Amino acid sequence: MNKAKWVLFFLLAVLVAVPSYAVELTLGGFPSYFRIRPQFYKNSTFVSALSNAQAQALGFNDADDNIVFVDSRLRLTPQLVLSDAVTIRAQVDVMDNTIWGGTNNLLERDVVFESLTPTDRFRGALLVGPVNGNVLFNGLFGAGNGVASSSPVDDVQYFNVRMLHVDIVLPHNLGFIRAGRQPFDWGLGILANGGWDPLSDLGFVLDRFLYLKSWPLMKGTFTFVFVSDRFRQGQLPGFGQGAGGTGNSLETGSGDGYDGGAFALIYNQGPLTVGGYLFPYIHQTNFGGTNLDLNRFTLWAALVDYKTDTWRFVGEMQQAQGDITGAQSLGFTEDKINIDASNLIFAVRGEVYPGFPVSIGAVEFGWANGDNIDSVNDGGDFQGNVLAFSAAYNIDNLLFKHIIPNIYGLENSVINAFYVRGWMTAKLMDHM
Repeated sequence: MNKAKWVLFFLLAVLVAVPSYAVELTLGGFPSYFRIRPQFYKNSTFVSALSNAQAQALGFNDADDNIVFVDSRLRLTPQLVLSDAVTIRAQVDVMDNTIWGGTNNLLERDVVFESLTPTDRFRGALLVGPVNGNVLFNGLFGAGNGVASSSPVDDVQYFNVRMLHVDIVLPHNLGFIRAGRQPFDWGLGILANGGWDPLSDLGFVLDRFLYLKSWPLMKGTFTFVFVSDRFRQGQLPGFGQGAGGTGNSLETGSGDGYDGGAFALIYNQGPLTVGGYLFPYIHQTNFGGTNLDLNRFTLWAALVDYKTDTWRFVGEMQQAQGDITGAQSLGFTEDKINIDASNLIFAVRGEVYPGFPVSIGAVEFGWANGDNIDSVNDGGDFQGNVLAFSAAYNIDNLLFKHIIPNIYGLENSVINAFYVRGWMTAKLMDHM
């Protein structure tokens, strides 16, 4: 129903616009691509560290976790230009990590009466449940209290509207508005990452109202950004059954998540860009699919980026603090757990551009602070692991993409770890 709603809004905008505007529909603004990806993973989940007996006790056939499959994605990013000031942008997955051979009910005798569109989709992370027997995960939540991880496979329709928003340039230089389901990108993308990289599977997309305004300042440009977000929708009054089976509400099956408004300040002068953002108050009930409530969460970030024609230095830092309530439901002694200000992630990168055949050479260092897991001395406070690198920020294709997320049962990449990496990109042939 949600997908149909977005499609109806899109078609309504077209029908309304046709009599008044010269409508232009193009594949522009965002990357579009078709990807076929064979995958083979050996010993890439925590199951391989178990004995056969231990794996069977957790519901697996054995401890051999060799995984082989092929998936495909067709992602289109059309934009509908209604006027010079109004553009509707979308991102549509016609196929989203569709697993080859994963069409449901294909050989069932009643297939002629069913749609062939439902399909098995690889979510992008090899998170394998249950995780209650995972020693490291039990260290966070206590034995037997591990939160079940997401399945690596979903059953979804082929057609999925990933984002759909309207961009409006206000008259008289009053600013810019973007409203709707949209990506959240910031800096290098270590936390806020919309998943633009064709190698990415996940990404940060949310329902947001955004206002942006720029001014000239000291031979540069100063930009102010205000956002208001809805992360998850809880019960809506007026329809259906309430939480206890009584009353009138629309039960969406999730907790309520929102921020009270946030802002970013960005200054650019020539090769230098500096900026930061602040979310003073973020609230989420039933955090992580549990009885935990993210009662108060404050998040801020800083960015510095200096780029010339021959080299670049860029650094990004994110920090958070707050508190969680309802912890006794997971076996903690105290019902309230503090999220310490030491929850910190950062990355710094240096790049050089030598020219043909080496277009770029880079060295990068990243850090994600971990948790002490010392409830006796710190009262169960979280010193780390609340913030971790986005799963859409690709460090490699195995360790930080699958193995470490499996250890912690989290859909992230760099968790309680630091790394140093270097790479370069070279053209074997020019003009090809």
